[in-house]
Amino acid sequence: MKDPTTITGDTVPATAIDQLLATADCDFGARSLANTTLTEEAAYAYELAHGLSGGGDLHADAHQAGISNLLGKTVPAAVAFALHHLGALLPDLTAPQWERIDAACAALHPRIARDLSGANGTDTATLSATPRTSPH
Repeated sequence: MKDPTTITGDTVPATAIDQLLATADCDFGARSLANTTLTEEAAYAYELAHGLSGGGDLHADAHQAGISNLLGKTVPAAVAFALHHLGALLPDLTAPQWERIDAACAALHPRIARDLSGANGTDTATLSATPRTSPH
């Protein structure tokens, strides 16, 4: 079986993959804020659907409703998070290409996009993420 992190024979560095994950290096800064947003939304989405569907630890339908709602709310946020960090894998993108990626990120999840850009009050001088290679 081919390694999914292999592209044209070169292995993608683990640090580049980590930047795409909302769970890695999220101790402070914009990544931490975005991770908190994602976590809070996931918990709320699950609890709301679970409770409205009957709740209880043994109620399979309520659990399924909670999981479905959780995924529906958090997958766009996780994809937006990954799109924002593509610079580690695609360092040669042009400014117009970054604008399209940034627009897709914002369309998928505006709050995550604002969290990661520092627009939600994060001091960008303390960002834990690798700086973007975008010229903008």
